[in-house]
Order: sequence, then structure tokens, then C-alpha cells
Amino acid sequence: MNLSVIKCMCLASMAFPVLLLAACEDNPKEWTTRNMTALTPRLQTVFEKTKTVCFGRFMVDVPASSTVVWGNVDIPLSVKVYPAGADEVNNLAQKFIDDLKSEKAINHDDVPLLLSVGIMAQPEGKIITGYEDFQSIDDLRINGYFRMNNDGVVISSRPLREEKDQAIADITSIAQRLRRRTENEVPVEPGNCIEYAFLPDKPGSDGEQSQALIRIGFRLSEFPDTHLSIFVGPSNPHHTESNSLKWQLERLETNLRAEDPNHPQLKTKYLRKGKRQIHGWIDGFEALSRSAEQRDIHSFHDFGMDFRGVPSDPMKPYADVRMQTGVADNVAGATKASLTDEEAIAVWDKITSTIRLRPTTVITVKSSGADMKPRIPLGELAATGRVCPQTGWWEPDESHGRVAGQRQHIKAGEQMPHLVTYGKPSLWQKFKGEQPACSMATVWKLASYDDSPVCADTEAQSAAIAHVSSSDLSTIKNAMDETSADGPSPEASSP
Repeated sequence: MNLSVIKCMCLASMAFPVLLLAACEDNPKEWTTRNMTALTPRLQTVFEKTKTVCFGRFMVDVPASSTVVWGNVDIPLSVKVYPAGADEVNNLAQKFIDDLKSEKAINHDDVPLLLSVGIMAQPEGKIITGYEDFQSIDDLRINGYFRMNNDGVVISSRPLREEKDQAIADITSIAQRLRRRTENEVPVEPGNCIEYAFLPDKPGSDGEQSQALIRIGFRLSEFPDTHLSIFVGPSNPHHTESNSLKWQLERLETNLRAEDPNHPQLKTKYLRKGKRQIHGWIDGFEALSRSAEQRDIHSFHDFGMDFRGVPSDPMKPYADVRMQTGVADNVAGATKASLTDEEAIAVWDKITSTIRLRPTTVITVKSSGADMKPRIPLGELAATGRVCPQTGWWEPDESHGRVAGQRQHIKAGEQMPHLVTYGKPSLWQKFKGEQPACSMATVWKLASYDDSPVCADTEAQSAAIAHVSSSDLSTIKNAMDETSADGPSPEASSP
């Protein structure tokens, strides 16, 4: 068989590998017991010391000597942490700006792809918005580049133009909540573990907006040809049998038999195949196989299992777990497998049986009023144009450099408004009694739950707004200030 058709246990394809096939009967036993196959003496030494690794909302126990290899993660946006890489990330931000400036948007009168560069104070960084490419109409690229102490963080989003404000709000929220995490740290609060960092859930969110795609792999130091990977992601609400590993194996076997009854893949031996349960995951299917020895291709183990999960439940996502032996240069069968059949099954059972939901501690505050509707947490962000999620006092997010004190009382269900700022009038405007004003989109932050406006507060706000100087205006431009037609537009107004 050509090596190019052999599925390798590499991070780039860990979500979609296909097991090799052989004619055999399903193992009728439902394997649900921990450590189903005993460890051989040399494996006992390997597993004598283990470490718990946190990934997403889950954790797994692996040999302490194992190397952890992370793939791309989306929580729900793509987030990458650069250890001690604050300067590197700053350079990446400048390169992104330069690249966007160097190209023209042919469907937008040949303006540069760059739309805006917003400066954030907390955390320190930039949010850069541009068109996806030279022929884009509504597709955008919005990247956030931040400093987290000496580390750098890049958060990426690919929204449509109408989703721009919300994407910027999401990037801001993630950047403000993200914190550093060591490899062996297992947080006790709800949220997602990623490489080098942890993202706590928004208070009171119950994870409903934190569906994640997590890819992680493990390399056994004592058996470097053995690679194991785990992928978790949102369960497909439109799942059909054709999405399952079992159906795909059966379909592949049928196609191979029709193509050639003596096809090399049909000589693969199944060591175990059937239902599988791991703790809360009860709808799993696994297939453990070993390929036949071929010319130029060594025999190797190809193990896999998947779990359908529960749609919209971040605690029970879709899961896909794979393990291969005989891996060299990310190609299975390129070297001789270092594990026997029995040992490969034992390693598989030992590690996969420890995959479990990470326990968390949640402090619940009960309301004294039984009929009171739950409130979203203070500090919640909502962009201009979005439906207001909570009645209360909202103010421009200070992290975007907005002037504090410009609070507005907005009711749930109303559209989040634009921000109106006032500059210093010219001599002619002073003579006419006019005040220059500018309306711009912004990100609003929930400041308090007060049920209704207070006149004194409203007057104080008007006074504060009226005294914003033109020099202040130059400092409050943020990620919403675009160089395109969507930028701030002047409005006639009086104080």
C-alpha cells in the first residue's frame, strides 16, 4: 500500500483518521471496565509515575515522561499563547497591519484591506480589522494581539461584516478573562484549558457560549513510535449514522471488497471492536486493529473510538480518540512497532479509561425573590447594534479608551446604541451656540442593575459629556473607528 494513503497520528489529521479494515465479527462484549488489560512489567515501569493533563473541560492521566503536543484550539475563537513572546506577538501585529495595507479591496473601490487598528489598555494590545482578501465583499479578518506579562497572545476571528462589532466584543472578553496556566495545573473553576493558559467561563454563563474544539496529542518517551490523540468538539445536532466511525468502517470495507477481494487493507486483524463506555460517555464505539506486514510498510496498530455526545452540552461533546504505533515522521508503518498487541491494548485501556470531566467548584448565589429573573453578570459586554441582554446602566468599555462616565440606561430587548461624543467647539460654533458631536459604534459594558434612571445622574452625565475636549477625542478612537465608510459620522447636535 502507498504510504500516502495510510492515516498517520499527527495533529493535522487527528479529527478525521480512518482505521484499516479486516473481515471479522464485532466483539460482542461492551468494554466499560477501567484497566481492562493488565500491564506488562515494562509497562508497569512506564506508568509507575503519571501526570494529569487538563484539556478543554476534561482531563486525562498519562505517563509522567510523556510529551504533550497541542493542536489548534477554538474556545470558541482561535487562541494561541506565545510563552515569553510578547515582542514576537507585537511584531506579528505589525506584519498583519503591513500586509493589510499592501493589498487593495477590488470590491470596495480599491481601498486598502486594513479597516481599523484599535488600541486596548487592559490587557495591553491591539485589535486589527481588515477584509479577508482582495476580493472579499463581507468577509473580514479580525485579530487581537495582546501582552500577558511577558507572554504574547493572538486571538483570531473570521466574521462577516455585520458580525464585526460582536466579534470585537468576543475578542475583548476572551483577552480580559484569559490567564496563564502551567502544564500540570488543573483549575477547579469552570472553563477551558488550552496550551499555556486557562479561559474561565463568563460568570453565570453555565458554559452555554463556551463550546470548544480542542486537539491534543501525547508521545510516549519510552515508546516514541506510539502516538495518541484526543479531539473534542460540539456534538452535531444533525448527526446521522454516516457520521459514525462504525458506519465509515463498514462502508470502507464494502468498497474495498468491491474493488479487490484481496486488497491489502482487508488483511488487517481486529483485536477488538464494539461498544465502549468511558465514565459519562456511554454511546461510544471502538475498533482496535493491526495491519498486515507489507513490503516497505511495517505492521502497525491503528486504534480508534468516537462518542456522539449531546448537542449543545459542553460537558458531553463529540469525542474522537486515536492511537497508532510504528509512527516515524508522522507516518504510521514507517518504523517497526515497539509494542506487542497485548501491550498496545493495555496502553490504550490504561490511558483512555482516565479521560473524564474535570471537577469544578461553582459558587451559586440565590436570589431572595423567587420570581426574580436571573441577571447576567456585571461587566458583560454588548456591541452597538446588538439586542440589549439586561436592563440596567451601561457605559463604554474603558478598556477601549473611552471616556468614563458616559453611562446610559438601556432596557433589555432594546438595540444597543451608538456612542455620541462631543468635541471642543470652534469660535464660530461658540458664537452660534453649537456643539460638535460625533457618533460611533462601541462596545458597552454593564455597570449596574438600577431599574430606572435618576434625574440627577442624567444631568451629571450631560455635564460630563459636554466637557469632553477635542484632544480627548483623539485618544478614544478604538477598534470601532474604521478608515472606511463605516467610520464615525458627524451629527448635528446641541449640548
